Amino acid sequence: PAQRKFFEIDHNYGTDIALYQGGYGSGKTFSGSLLGILLALRYPGIRGLVGAQTYALLRDTTLQTYFEHIERMGLNVKYLKTEAKLIFDNGSEILFRHLEEDDKLKSLNLGFVEIEEMSDVPYATFKMLLGRLRQKKRPEWKNFRYRLFGHTNPESARGWIYENFVRNPKANYRRILAPTTENRYLPKEYIETMRESYNEDYFRMYV
Repeated sequence: PAQRKFFEIDHNYGTDIALYQGGYGSGKTFSGSLLGILLALRYPGIRGLVGAQTYALLRDTTLQTYFEHIERMGLNVKYLKTEAKLIFDNGSEILFRHLEEDDKLKSLNLGFVEIEEMSDVPYATFKMLLGRLRQKKRPEWKNFRYRLFGHTNPESARGWIYENFVRNPKANYRRILAPTTENRYLPKEYIETMRESYNEDYFRMYV
């Protein structure tokens, strides 16, 4: 159910800004990377950016999940390692960048942005990425909307994410809560193992 809410948007507003916030094993990276691929397929020639605070996180988690989706879907997509970029047959591109030096991204014109572990990213970087959503729309892009979407674990401290997605969200800001227990594809013993390993408060927050 949480994944459906993440993918489906309300077309009554402008740029869609969505946060998928879930426990361990709730499909955060799975859902974000699948959405990125679907946008690349639906809107030929779109340019997307996938960012994380460190390149190690991007390389070891997000990029690998993109590769898994591409293989599973049987897509013919090129990956240029030197440029850290996926190129689709329809001309769409997805760039993979770390966000530690966000000033190097200020010249980009993008159709969508995905942020891995959004709670690790400073608010200033988030706002800068919003300003990159300015790729020129094509006439054939029906029902197109610029989209910025991120995913992260629950936060123990209240920072800029809480302020913008919980306490005082704008009309086009969405927070989707994804309990681990909704993911029916996890191994049967996964939930119970965590229930036995964590104290009650930790289990409630991260599962």
